[in-house]
Amino acid sequence: MSLIELRNVTKKFGGLTAVNNLSFLLEERQILGLIGPNGAGKSTVFSVMTGFYPIDKGEILFQGRNLANLPAYEICRLGLVRTFQQARILPGLSALENVKVGAFCRHGNERQARRQAETILDRVGLLNKKETAAEA
Repeated sequence: MSLIELRNVTKKFGGLTAVNNLSFLLEERQILGLIGPNGAGKSTVFSVMTGFYPIDKGEILFQGRNLANLPAYEICRLGLVRTFQQARILPGLSALENVKVGAFCRHGNERQARRQAETILDRVGLLNKKETAAEA
């Protein structure tokens, strides 16, 4: 089973077709590039994959599950989420608290979210800074 598959996905904004009949398959551990000029629909592809925009036609499968018309928060809980070009921290919160915000999307309670956040901070070498206030 593929990790992500798009089948004939189309997304329109009024009379503008941003994505037209796009299909691709992404296997686990595979790297796939999506390139094109400004306005080509690259960001729109990520937005429809993660539920920020509904698709007009086609199917989006994540680990075999059809994501079409699922809300973004449900897709996030499945493990597929997009980030934006400017990541922003939550000032006044610690490094751990900032990472916990994202962990809550996958885990429904504080203990599990904290455990996941600490694992992530450890992985990137910041566990010893977990109580440090985040700064821009």
